[in-house]
Amino acid sequence: MSQSRIKQRFIDDVFSLWDIDKQEIDLFLEQANSFHPTIKFTAEISEKEIAFLDAVVYKGERFQKDAILDIKTHYKPTETFQYTHYTSCHPPGVKRGFIKGEAIKLLRTNSSKKNFQESLSNFKTRLLARGYPKNLVGRMLSEVSFTGRQSVLKQKKKTHEQILRIVTTYHPGVKNPKNILIYKCSLIQNQPLLKTIFKKPPII
Repeated sequence: MSQSRIKQRFIDDVFSLWDIDKQEIDLFLEQANSFHPTIKFTAEISEKEIAFLDAVVYKGERFQKDAILDIKTHYKPTETFQYTHYTSCHPPGVKRGFIKGEAIKLLRTNSSKKNFQESLSNFKTRLLARGYPKNLVGRMLSEVSFTGRQSVLKQKKKTHEQILRIVTTYHPGVKNPKNILIYKCSLIQNQPLLKTIFKKPPII
């Protein structure tokens, strides 16, 4: 039996800076597209700004003075910002983590304090429209400030620890399952063999 051939499409994004004439760039693309019959390249070229992944790279105020490019958050035209509604059945920690995680993303993708604050304000408005309490939104967003941008841009080293993970279906009727399980962890620590295997409390 012959194996049927499956057509596949490979897409990759490349960002590059050029200091040559546009005609030379067009020639480069023409040569690249003639290299292989099925591998084709498309390009967006701009002298002012260009969208790359979740950011727009542009020539801001710093470019004229220090030749430094700036970035700001990029949203696709089809983005509707339909965040998970606050009344959805998710653990409170998930909702808090979502708010802070998105705020950190805005911090990373905005090199200008003005753009960051504007993006954060728009994010807050969208959260309130999805039913998130104003005090919760304010508290979580206050934990992310522009002064901490350099720290969130640093790549953190991942540690590989052997930690017991307990995964269960969330139900709002079950109160504090994490606290109950952590409290019962003393049973593990009282066993000589088990306490050498599970040295740290489990992740719930």
